[in-house]
Amino acid sequence: MNIVIDKEFQSLIPALNAEERTQLEANIVADGCRDPLVLWGDILIDGHNRYEICTRLGIEFSVVMMTFNSRDAAMDWMDANQLGRRNITPDEFALILGRRYNRMKKAFGGRADRNFGTDKLSTPNTAEKLATEHGVDERTVRRAGQYADAVAIVEKAAPGETQDVPRQAVIQAAAIIETSPEKAHEILKAHVHVAQNSGNNEWYTPSKFVDLARTVMGGIDTDPATSEVANKTVQAALIFTADNDGREQEWRGRVWMNPPYAQPLMSDFAEAVSRKYESGEIEQACILVNNATETQWFQRMLAVSTAVCFPKSRIKFLDPQGNPGAPLQGQAIIYMGDSVEAFREAFDAEGVVLVR
Repeated sequence: MNIVIDKEFQSLIPALNAEERTQLEANIVADGCRDPLVLWGDILIDGHNRYEICTRLGIEFSVVMMTFNSRDAAMDWMDANQLGRRNITPDEFALILGRRYNRMKKAFGGRADRNFGTDKLSTPNTAEKLATEHGVDERTVRRAGQYADAVAIVEKAAPGETQDVPRQAVIQAAAIIETSPEKAHEILKAHVHVAQNSGNNEWYTPSKFVDLARTVMGGIDTDPATSEVANKTVQAALIFTADNDGREQEWRGRVWMNPPYAQPLMSDFAEAVSRKYESGEIEQACILVNNATETQWFQRMLAVSTAVCFPKSRIKFLDPQGNPGAPLQGQAIIYMGDSVEAFREAFDAEGVVLVR
């Protein structure tokens, strides 16, 4: 059977983080591919991750066929299917809901709409219909549509720059990106939640926090997610940059890590440092991240940590010119290792320190 991967359709699927992908592959290896792939003609519309895993490992899979009267109808089914899943973030939910709203509004003029793929008219307007379907209010649906429009505009002009940027900042940037692109980029850059050590938006950790980590661990041997410029502050003996991707490299000794916050990189690095500490590949680690305590990647690191500090104020990361940014979210420093008292003493002045 010839299965076609349509890039536009594939882009609608939220990426799995490292933990989710590892678990999915383990389940398929153990039990086979229990859920069939979904095709529209020869185009794959559901099961992209299962298809990649099964194809790579030579595992059999089944398929089911669906019929739609247009590409928009197929994409709407894909988005509705994703909104029914539990593992999407609030921003992913808003983006997907907004795509559905804008697609349906475009097709039916925002008035009485009909179900995609049928000729049956429905009486509620588009926002009301989607609000009822997904358990939100109409205002949330309309705001989601505005956000989805903004993401499309910004991504067309500046691919990748909406990653980890608050919705309102994306909307503000979209309004001016054609007429004032430099100002739009400044808005996006100023509102990135967390420092990223590679890519177009480089942000660096203030030296104070690196120095505290060095004091706790007695030195820094490895920084697996950094750049040559950032390492002037970190001074790690072994570094990995975007050019040699530290996720799958061998680390050693005492690790400092301020990982990139775009997914799936964040989840991948969280899984890597946790796994390497558990296996004994590294001795200690200090990891500076957003205090996103509800996320799987944060919980993964927290589960193997021995202490964590929640700073009393947001850390103002530095741009390449040394100018401080304005993060919209607080941070946490997660510690893995035996020097718990040294960690408490070093970071106590910065915020509350919790010890397992």
